[in-house]
Amino acid sequence: MVAVLLVVRSVLALAQGARPDASPVMPTAAVISLLVLTPPSAAKRRLGRRMRSTALQGDGTLSGIGAATSFLALAALMASRLLGWWQADPATALIVATIAAARAWRTAPRSRRRT
Repeated sequence: MVAVLLVVRSVLALAQGARPDASPVMPTAAVISLLVLTPPSAAKRRLGRRMRSTALQGDGTLSGIGAATSFLALAALMASRLLGWWQADPATALIVATIAAARAWRTAPRSRRRT
């Protein structure tokens, strides 16, 4: 679901030529999110593998996606501000959406997959 939302919002932003928020709150929130989400993400995924818990691994993955989103948001904001690449923000969101969808597929319970 996160991946679908990111794709829709990113495509709309690209189509509308939407520029990223210039507020100083955004980079600050992204840095805090990156610092807060990274350690638990790794710990949850590691513990989930040891316990063979796909739910805990999935939760760790979701935390990791949040950390990756924060990192990419910072990179996109820098590209936008320094280089004028306003498309960097929605383009990086599409990358995150792809990663989120792939990880969701890998951690989904086997009985719910339709192959």
